[in-house]
Amino acid sequence: MEAINEGNLYMLRRACMYISIIYLIMIGIALVFVPDFKISWVHVLMLPLMVVQYRVNLYIMRHGPISTKATGIVCCSFYFWLSMIFILIDTYVYSDKQAYFVPMLILVYPTLYIDRMYKYGWEEMVAAITFAAFSYNYKEFALFRRDVYMVLGAYSVSMVLGHLVLEVRSREALAMKELKGESSLDKLTHVFNKDALLSKIDSYFLQKAEDDYCAMMVLDLDDFKSVNDNLGHNTGDILLENVGRLLLDSFRAYDITGRYGGDEFVVMMPQMSDVAILQSRCRTLQKLLAEINLGNSEPFTMSMGAIISNSVRDTNELFMMADDALYKSKIGGKNNCTIWSVEQRNYELPILLSINDGRVEAIKKLKEFKGEEFEILSAASDSDALCVISQYHKQLKLVLLEVNEENEFGVLTMKYMKQRESFNRIPILAVVKSQEGERIAKEWGADKVVMYTSTDEEFGDAINTLVSM
Repeated sequence: MEAINEGNLYMLRRACMYISIIYLIMIGIALVFVPDFKISWVHVLMLPLMVVQYRVNLYIMRHGPISTKATGIVCCSFYFWLSMIFILIDTYVYSDKQAYFVPMLILVYPTLYIDRMYKYGWEEMVAAITFAAFSYNYKEFALFRRDVYMVLGAYSVSMVLGHLVLEVRSREALAMKELKGESSLDKLTHVFNKDALLSKIDSYFLQKAEDDYCAMMVLDLDDFKSVNDNLGHNTGDILLENVGRLLLDSFRAYDITGRYGGDEFVVMMPQMSDVAILQSRCRTLQKLLAEINLGNSEPFTMSMGAIISNSVRDTNELFMMADDALYKSKIGGKNNCTIWSVEQRNYELPILLSINDGRVEAIKKLKEFKGEEFEILSAASDSDALCVISQYHKQLKLVLLEVNEENEFGVLTMKYMKQRESFNRIPILAVVKSQEGERIAKEWGADKVVMYTSTDEEFGDAINTLVSM
């Protein structure tokens, strides 16, 4: 229907332009060559019709596609008013002559637009009956009979033409749609290519209800370069083809699945809000991938990162967060899956993040020193912290991290932030309780380290130094 709508509106623009040009030329020729020809008020009616249709076409071109119903109304209204003008010319202006313009219009109409046959029949029948009524009222009976004969012949031929044109143009529209569909698929994996993938996701966000949840997953094959190096590029291509098939089989028909580039894939899942279901689907996909045997000694593995949200409505923003989740999976080892459920809020103030495993002294000190100047957020685990950092890294001015050397709490966050280019400029203040904790914090790149027993003055100086960086 989109292709048919586009074709009909294109034909409408062309019809308006060419009919306007031909109409003006024919009036000029008539003034020179036709004896006793005079321009009447009926002839002038064509000008406002063309001006109105020009404005309608201009609006549609500027504001994008319109619905099938709206397309039908625009096209039919143009035909109706054009018919009325031709009817008045053939009956009121030339009441002493046989009609030519209306039969010609009835013949031509089916070649302009794709429409259903019963609609063609009703639209043209209304025009024919209206014409017959005007002819009976303004013409002699003999001319009226000739007009009816002419319009019946034109109507019959137009129905045959309508059927043939409809069949040909419908096949053409379907072929173009099929060709467009082929060009939107990645030839190797048979999922959407990058351009089509992003376009589909953008279209989804344009029509997505405000409170609807969705999920975006980014998937990346582990050590794919070694597959190409050790097993050959042909085997690498076969593996990618298998991954594309697994994705198409594993997700719903209305999920948007595409190859973002190389060995990286993206799946957009409307109406997905359950972390457990998504986690189960990830594990199933990893298990099916491990069962593929292409002469490999070790099973193939895949790392995944996913975001579930109803508040993020920007394709690029959602992708970047899902990519951050994927990176967490990567640095945690192979065959991992990280899923973050995100409820994004807008904060006017710059943000300071406190990461602690249950102790509240650090966040109390942060609020005491900077509570009026900054929005203070907290996280109780490395995973929660990375989720917050991914969401708000552009506003984040400081990460206060309590490092626990016994269970390595905080190490993953420091490792992640210093290795991730978009996060490595955010200053980290590590709070430790031993020399070993201080060593670990410095090893992983903390910008400043203070002891758990440091004075409030030392603590405040460290915060002020890092915030002003």
